[in-house]
Amino acid sequence: MNLEPLYELKERLESSIIAGVSLLSEDFRLARAVRNMEALAGLAPVFNKIFQAANELLSDECTNKADTLLDTLALTDAVLKTQAVVSVEGEIKPLEAAEGTAYTDIPYSVAAPILEALSSQGTGCYSFIMDEHKRNPGIFSDYRIKPALVEALGAAYTELANHIEEWLSEEDASLIPLLKKGFDPKGKKEMVRRVHIIENIAKAAENQWYLSMLEEAEKDIRAALIYALRHNSGNQEILMGFVKTEKGSCKKAALWALSGMEDTDNLEFWETQLKKSTITAAKSLILSKSDAISGLVAGAIDSQIDKMQAQAGSGSLVLSSQDYSKINMLLLAMTGKASTEMLEVYRKLARFKQFGQMKTEKNEYIQFSVQDILVDSMIWSRDKRLFTLAWELYNDNGTKFLKPALVAALIEKDSKEVYNTFSRMLEGEDSQHKQSLISIMDVFSSVVWNSERQEYEILKYYYDEFGDKPVTVHTGLFEKPDIRWFALFTDSNNITEGCIHTYYSSQYGLREFIVHGWDDVLGNMVCPQDKEICDILGGYFYQQAMLSAKYGVKSNVPKTSKTYYILMDKCGFKDGKGLVSAEVQSGKCWFWGVEDMILSAPMPVKDKIKELEEIKKLQEDGIAKIQDWSNERYDDLYTMLLKKEMEE
Repeated sequence: MNLEPLYELKERLESSIIAGVSLLSEDFRLARAVRNMEALAGLAPVFNKIFQAANELLSDECTNKADTLLDTLALTDAVLKTQAVVSVEGEIKPLEAAEGTAYTDIPYSVAAPILEALSSQGTGCYSFIMDEHKRNPGIFSDYRIKPALVEALGAAYTELANHIEEWLSEEDASLIPLLKKGFDPKGKKEMVRRVHIIENIAKAAENQWYLSMLEEAEKDIRAALIYALRHNSGNQEILMGFVKTEKGSCKKAALWALSGMEDTDNLEFWETQLKKSTITAAKSLILSKSDAISGLVAGAIDSQIDKMQAQAGSGSLVLSSQDYSKINMLLLAMTGKASTEMLEVYRKLARFKQFGQMKTEKNEYIQFSVQDILVDSMIWSRDKRLFTLAWELYNDNGTKFLKPALVAALIEKDSKEVYNTFSRMLEGEDSQHKQSLISIMDVFSSVVWNSERQEYEILKYYYDEFGDKPVTVHTGLFEKPDIRWFALFTDSNNITEGCIHTYYSSQYGLREFIVHGWDDVLGNMVCPQDKEICDILGGYFYQQAMLSAKYGVKSNVPKTSKTYYILMDKCGFKDGKGLVSAEVQSGKCWFWGVEDMILSAPMPVKDKIKELEEIKKLQEDGIAKIQDWSNERYDDLYTMLLKKEMEE
């Protein structure tokens, strides 16, 4: 059907609107378009209706030409829309399937800002993306956003690219074609991240792709591909060859790939490596859980212990620099290993009384305590043999192995039994009581409430030598800690000033630590859904905030009294009267600081108004010295609070 007359009529009707209805009867082009419509009028009723309406427009008897013109144009436009088609020249090709979730209930208005932020730079974009991902991570599974995420692996802001790598590593195999598309084996850092994601998702399933890309791969991309070969035990000979032929990071990748294989075919290789270069080999085996590898490492440590015992027996506790470096790295390599030989090494170290006294001429002591190594191993491998060993060493040696025993109890036993067993260690007032309390708090410094998993867990950090980054391990507790722990930890008689350390292994075999204040530890254990816990901790944080406001910050508390506002809010604590007024009396402060504290203080708006009134009185009486104070600024803040109160 030729619809050209209808298109022509539509065009003339639109022109008539611009020219004005008074000229309709003189428009010969419109008259011609109406005559041409006569050929279509007999083909369908709707065409006839358009033809009749157009004729009426040209008639002198039409009294309301404006309305008739609009009605005719509307009908014409509607008919053309139903008949519309779109076509392009060329051969028809099948549509490529979109990667990721095919459909998500996300409007474009929500997706568009994320797409723009992913393609832009700056800390503002980073903050926006992180906030959006925290609020609604499901948005980032949308098929429109996945390609932008892959492109953003090359973002100039490294921290953003690293986060995106973590997010995409949790996806399924449907993402892999998108990661392979445009992959450049000679590219930059974003291509390294693509390899990491692919091997995290696919493991050995993409082994052939890793091998094929190695033919052209260079530098860090080549190292990442070599490391990915660890997922297939059939790659052992290739990797051993790389150890001989590759250099730098690629050789290191081959060693780490071999250490990640669980079979025993490469034991002879590792035995040779441990003898040839003990420190390098031990560093490569740090996170291996293989029993066969564990036996080899245990043998190397056992020889070193025998040497140290003989030296101590002769009266010398001074280690050579070489022996000092070896024993530190070998102890670090114990992580996660639980073979029969390794369990015996733990027992031997526990019996070695002078072990902690061995040092270098520069008074550098061995960096690892046996109980901390055991704790790390228990969390990393979750091997039941290590848990049994922890109880054995605790029963034989007492508080020297309190930490691993408490960790085992928190993971395996009900909360009441854990408290009843270990709170006994805190009876009395002697130095042993204090040391036991610090050891217990060291363990709880790794206990956090995980809001996503809705459980208490032990959070530990391990260093991935090859990836040059910490690895986080989450281990859930058997059940939430007994409420009596919270009462005990907030008792003023038990609070200890100083730092609580959470240790993790660093790049060079050193023992790094994350420093916590006593109250930081308690803040990480807040469970907002548990009213009983929140009542204890909320009231405690209030008292600590008052002490901080009046007397300044101590080493066992967070950095400022306002830090406690966040903790109190986390506990749902709303009775923070007097906090801000106490703060302004303790020393000079600026009005903007007072305003910030008033707005964020954990109290109802009506109490904030009373607090502000009290602060004004303190300022007028000269008790408080608030810089940049003015009645105008006070009135503005007061008015703001009144409006907030009315809105509540």
